[in-house]
Amino acid sequence: MSHPYLKRLLFGGLLALFILPALQAKLAMVTVEPLDGFYDKQSHPDLTWTTLRTNNYQPQLEAYLQDRLGFRNWLIRLRNQLAYSFFHQTKVSTVVVGRDDVLYQPITIDVYLGKDYASDEELDYKVRRLKLVQDSLQAHGTQLLLVIAPSKARVMPKMIPPRYDNIPRGVSNYDGIMQAARKRGLNVLDAAALLVQWQDTARYPMFPRGGTHWSGYATALVADTMFRRVEALTHLDLPDFALQGLTVATEADSLRFTDDDLQLILNRMWEMPPYPMAYPRVVFGPETGKQRADALIIGDSFAQSFYNFYPFYQQLLGPRARYWASNEKIFWPEQTPETHTVSELNLGEQLAGRDIVMIICTEQNLGQLGFGFINQAYRLFRPLTDADKAAIDALAAKMTKEASWDEASQDGELAKHMHEKATNIYDHTHL
Repeated sequence: MSHPYLKRLLFGGLLALFILPALQAKLAMVTVEPLDGFYDKQSHPDLTWTTLRTNNYQPQLEAYLQDRLGFRNWLIRLRNQLAYSFFHQTKVSTVVVGRDDVLYQPITIDVYLGKDYASDEELDYKVRRLKLVQDSLQAHGTQLLLVIAPSKARVMPKMIPPRYDNIPRGVSNYDGIMQAARKRGLNVLDAAALLVQWQDTARYPMFPRGGTHWSGYATALVADTMFRRVEALTHLDLPDFALQGLTVATEADSLRFTDDDLQLILNRMWEMPPYPMAYPRVVFGPETGKQRADALIIGDSFAQSFYNFYPFYQQLLGPRARYWASNEKIFWPEQTPETHTVSELNLGEQLAGRDIVMIICTEQNLGQLGFGFINQAYRLFRPLTDADKAAIDALAAKMTKEASWDEASQDGELAKHMHEKATNIYDHTHL
């Protein structure tokens, strides 16, 4: 090819690189799949004297235009794929690549290694407080069950990235909670131990290659054990269910619910083939002569598996049953007559008449066990007396007087901060 034609070709290519993205942004000539995960898309900024004077308009306009650049999603996927293929790295800080391309959240590895370990005393305090809530609920005819879900790192430790090999594994919050639970007589279902045991003999994975939650297969197995435990505690005869046959997915587009939740947010050009994932067929028996449980479930995202993989909540729980996600929002059922903001509800009314309260918590959240529910329920059943309040006020005043310069600089927040700190100290010493 002669030099003039080569120059024209190069010039045309460069021109196309400038023009085609603009045309795509304006005309949407081809369909570009959106990126997975959460993205806060920029809105067009208002051109005002204030935004110009504060120098906010130009950065906001640049962000707006960048969001709408033609073929942007393709370019992002290409960049992510190159980083993964050549350097075995992800462009998502919350995902790391282990052996055999098994994906992990770094936090699940850290908690498995014990990096966030609270202390024996603190974890025992949490369990003692929860045991008092359990006893108080039981006195009112309501049972309590703590379900501990494992981290992926606990169930699949051999696939953790090699860079963690030389990091010693210490005592974890899981170890501390389980030790205290056995000592205090807390009702607990150690699903973490179950999955570790099942993983050694199961035909299919307890955790998927490209996901951070337990698999649909593990969900079905845990549900069988969990709801039998609910029956034993409440003396209810729940509707029967059985696992009859299963479907095996070998392609990424056949995976269900969270079985590829980490892989999706990597936004690569193509996905890594999954491990064969099994989905048992769950068959529910007739409800004649059976009872549904009036349950309140407080949990993290692992609790969602029991109504998204399979309709266990829908089939086994009563119409008043609720799932509070992290003790903040009502996630299930989606439509309820009451507000979906948990803090706006009356806790006493919500607990009254329940058959059971279930706390479903994965390892990485054991440091915040109960998501505030334990303290709220404890205070409901054991409110502060006038003497308690006076002692806390005196302690808060003493701490305020002795506050450091950094603490005192909080101005109006100092009194609130010291009162919360004094309450926490008082609770620890008067449990």
